[in-house]
Amino acid sequence: MLRRRDSAAMAGQARRHIVFVAFPDVQVLDVTGPLEVFGRAARLLVERGLRRDLAYSVEIVGPTAGPIETSSGMAIVAKRGFRDVRNNVDTLLVAGGRGSRRAAQDPALRAWLARMAPRVRRLGSVCTGTFILAAAGLLDGKRATTHWAYCETLAKTYPRVCIESDPIFVRDGRVYTSAGVTAGMDLALALVEEDFGRHVALGVARQLVMFLQRPGGQSQFSSQLAIQTATANLCVSWWNGSPIISMAICRCRHWRNASR
Repeated sequence: MLRRRDSAAMAGQARRHIVFVAFPDVQVLDVTGPLEVFGRAARLLVERGLRRDLAYSVEIVGPTAGPIETSSGMAIVAKRGFRDVRNNVDTLLVAGGRGSRRAAQDPALRAWLARMAPRVRRLGSVCTGTFILAAAGLLDGKRATTHWAYCETLAKTYPRVCIESDPIFVRDGRVYTSAGVTAGMDLALALVEEDFGRHVALGVARQLVMFLQRPGGQSQFSSQLAIQTATANLCVSWWNGSPIISMAICRCRHWRNASR
């Protein structure tokens, strides 16, 4: 239960503007997942009478204003080009996806991120968006993570970054990086908890059917998925090579032909 003093503090806080950086071939869930967490938190605070206005405003920016085709083929719309964003940003997050390595080579984006970093309260990335922050020199000497499949590549490409391959997300000062794809929602939920407390974050987690704190790290997914894949391949091999299955198929064919 929230204390009256905490409720008054929430009501008095200024609206926080969340800006997400996207680019061609971005992973759509890297963007929409976390933004839905912030949006749902803002609505929940109003519904519970803790605020009269929305606590968060959200915005997608891209290389230019307009549609951005994601890696799934679906388009999302950037309200502004990133060059047009100069201030009034609370939290700046960079998405990942197939296009992240190409985006990391964009000198204009790297320079803009370097200029914006001191102006925002929080800076972060989702999935392989970590490569973009690293390319801008914003992770030098800091702990960071990314999708488990790319941790080794990140470490080799940017040796000044201290890679932690297991956590779902890592905070180093005011810089946050998350593991792959849906881990961005875990990071967003943690930021909501940081802003408005565990009670609000738990309410958002329940509405979105999420863990408030996911059990275990991301290494469990790489190892378990590998085991599941190996098991599936073994089952397919057994099925294809089993004399019992072959005999059953032959009998079914014989029965089908005889019944015609």
